[in-house]
Amino acid sequence: MARSSLFLFLLLLTSLQLDAQSFHVITRNYADSLVLRWAPVAPATWQRYNTFGYRVERLTIDVNTNSRTRATRIGPDTIRPWSRPVHCHLPPGTPLCRACSPTALWRDIGEECERQNMASVQDASTELTMRYSFTLLMADMDAPVAQALGLRFADHDVQANAHYLYRVITLDPEHPDTAIVGVNRSLGAEVIPPGPTLYFDEEEAQVRLKWEKETGEGSFSAYWVERADMSGAWKRLHATPFLPTMDKDKPSPLIYFSDSTMERNYMPHRYRVLGITPFGELSTEAPIVTAMGRDRTPPTPPLLTEVKDEKGKLVVHWEQAEQAGDLTGYRVEKAPTALGGHYPLHAGVLPKNTASFTDTSSFLVGENHYRVAAIDTAGNVSYSNAGYGSLIDSIAPAAPFGVAGAIDTTGLVTLHWPLGKEPDLLGYRVFFANAPDHEFNNVTPYPVADTLFRDTLQINTLTKRIYYRVVAVDQNFNHSAFSRTLVLTRPDLVPPVAPVFKNYLVTDSAVTIHFIPSSSNDVARHELQRKEQTGTWITVLTMAANDTRRTWTDTTVNGPAYYSYQMLAVDSAGNLSQDGLSLDVRVHERLKRDAVRQVTAVRMDDNLVHVSWDPVPGKVKHYVIFRSKDTSEPMPLGHALAGKNAYDDIRLTGKGSYTYLVQAVYEDGSASAIVRSQPALELR
Repeated sequence: MARSSLFLFLLLLTSLQLDAQSFHVITRNYADSLVLRWAPVAPATWQRYNTFGYRVERLTIDVNTNSRTRATRIGPDTIRPWSRPVHCHLPPGTPLCRACSPTALWRDIGEECERQNMASVQDASTELTMRYSFTLLMADMDAPVAQALGLRFADHDVQANAHYLYRVITLDPEHPDTAIVGVNRSLGAEVIPPGPTLYFDEEEAQVRLKWEKETGEGSFSAYWVERADMSGAWKRLHATPFLPTMDKDKPSPLIYFSDSTMERNYMPHRYRVLGITPFGELSTEAPIVTAMGRDRTPPTPPLLTEVKDEKGKLVVHWEQAEQAGDLTGYRVEKAPTALGGHYPLHAGVLPKNTASFTDTSSFLVGENHYRVAAIDTAGNVSYSNAGYGSLIDSIAPAAPFGVAGAIDTTGLVTLHWPLGKEPDLLGYRVFFANAPDHEFNNVTPYPVADTLFRDTLQINTLTKRIYYRVVAVDQNFNHSAFSRTLVLTRPDLVPPVAPVFKNYLVTDSAVTIHFIPSSSNDVARHELQRKEQTGTWITVLTMAANDTRRTWTDTTVNGPAYYSYQMLAVDSAGNLSQDGLSLDVRVHERLKRDAVRQVTAVRMDDNLVHVSWDPVPGKVKHYVIFRSKDTSEPMPLGHALAGKNAYDDIRLTGKGSYTYLVQAVYEDGSASAIVRSQPALELR
């Protein structure tokens, strides 16, 4: 509390209605003396203590023996407010100075004092509270006033390195109380703190200064805000000390002061704030900032008059009723929906004599919401009213691509395809035929607003295949060309021949399997499954029927452990081959080999992810790259030969969370741990 604002602190205690301590004391250590400052925490207590007064006692403490002398009274037996006026040390003629009279400080506050000075003090509901608040403020502002009010005592009989304990005792017989404070004189004289560090906002014809409240409340009771020309003398911007107001409902960590007395914008001035301590001291120095008023007034908003279809292009027209002298030009913006999200339609700013703009963007068919921004030389912006434009749509959407599907054993057909990129897409129509040279019939009388379509077929028929095509339809019912024909084969119920294992090789970090695929001619894919000794079967590899691979290496094993493998064939109807003989292997404990470090995955464009890592020492044969998407298990993606430390993934499978893993495989067959990229790469 030694460096806090006594006045502000007591106002806070009054608002909180604290009863534990009726008054508080703070000290200031000078080279030749020590000053005590105290004040009661409530108006009624202040009034009683003014009547009965205070006494100051001092004890000297021996820090070597922890002993102390008897308490000795210093100063008068009773310290109370003087009965005569005191000379004011504030600038002559100020309202605060004129209020320093016996009438204002000791008896009733005069009409002028109440009218001119109470506006800068916390609102009070009674005259006593107003007198109490104003008196404590004056005691903070001026040392002789505090002395005359019986709220200050200077001890000049002090030693340089002594340790003292002071007691300030109230002489109220009904409400006795004592405030205690210790002082270490060996610390030397306290330095008057500099004024606070300033921040500022440059506004229209004014500068808004601000500084941190913690600094102010910890050092000062009030402030002098000063301004100077770039080469002139300092001048104060107010006649009385500036006392920050405190809003209990909306607390702020900053103190604000606005200078609106400048003659014009862009005239720089220097500013500083000097603090007044609770001991009536004034800062001798303070940080200086340079600021000026700036043009913050936007130009008059333009009036968007119309958006016209002119030769297949939308042209925006506007007027400027009142053109500002500092107008730079215009910017035309567009949003795809009425909810906003505008973006500029051109680079830079259009000249200020421009009154129209042609939208040459690629998308003009859907919603087109426009606005025009007027911009002045200071960068201030005003916006016009909104305008809407539309074109007659005669452009058909692109033909659907990637149409795929399957037929299950009940005859249910499921078709799916990627969603088109056209923003005005209405839906899709599906056509079928029983032969590629037949006329295709529409099975969707109305466009389907989905990329999934289901159909039902008769299974017991000699026609084994069915043909589908899909057409995209936009909101103006423009139809695209047909997609490529999708050929589906009706399912059979005969399972394919099971694949068999031919050979295998087991290392401490991998299992290499040689197999012979199913001999059935309707196989759609092969699936390799694995389980641990007490686990369940999981699919670790899926191969299309035209995949020519006959070996596969499982690099996700971790010994010592037992693993079992089985391979299944799946035909075009979804039939599974009967379980063949399983392959049971034992993987020994993996040798500890150096693993790669710092695996990084970077998205280069929509179709490419670049994976890189730090190479490892030793005789590396190659690096194996794995990938997992979302929560799926990591699967082998490819490999890079020794000496390379990067791999490009061009086989992305759409939006999701991609994680890449890299493993080093050495020439002796051992492998390192698999290192995961961090963090996962989000593709949206």
